[in-house]
Amino acid sequence: QGARLAKAMSTLTIAELIASGKGKPDPDAEVPQAIRDEIFNELKKNPANRTCFDCTAKNPTWASVTFGTQMCLDCSGIHRRLGVHVSFCRSVLMDKWTYRQIYRAALGGNARAREHWKRCGVDPYQKIESKYSSNTAQQYKRLLEKDVADACSRGLTALPMAQGGSAAAANASAAATASADPFAAYLNGISQAPQPVQAPATVPAPLPVRTAPPSAPRR
Repeated sequence: QGARLAKAMSTLTIAELIASGKGKPDPDAEVPQAIRDEIFNELKKNPANRTCFDCTAKNPTWASVTFGTQMCLDCSGIHRRLGVHVSFCRSVLMDKWTYRQIYRAALGGNARAREHWKRCGVDPYQKIESKYSSNTAQQYKRLLEKDVADACSRGLTALPMAQGGSAAAANASAAATASADPFAAYLNGISQAPQPVQAPATVPAPLPVRTAPPSAPRR
């Protein structure tokens, strides 16, 4: 029973986890693959995350956990040579992530980081070796750490992609309940089944009223 429940929970979406009361996971727990893929698929909807943060390569598949930015394979190799104490990299497709790590990617992103570099008057495309050892990088890392600490205390509701409205949460709650209780799924299906439209009752037309012909005038 426990294994089946764990398997069912591993396939839930962010909205379904929140609706089922599991929206505040242990920050250092491993993120299910379905949640990891959902977060990065949502991040890819932002054009800035479809280009490497450090160069102009398209469709980056690696990310700096430290700075929450996405990058290409070649740039990730330079990051690894800098050492994990400077920038810790993970694959967005293959590697396992903790919630604490993926919060950095979800709350960071290429657009936010690039805007910070520009606001500080620094070229965001400067050489990687000097970019991440700069004061600009350290300031950004501290800003991101504050947001990540808040997300760790609030859980998945702190993520932008989790704020989809009450209707989505209600549908997710029904789905989460159905996955754990087949009888509840049956009842839920009945309640959501379309009801037949009742034809309006026809009212018989009123009978014509006969009036007596006017009497002839007397002479």
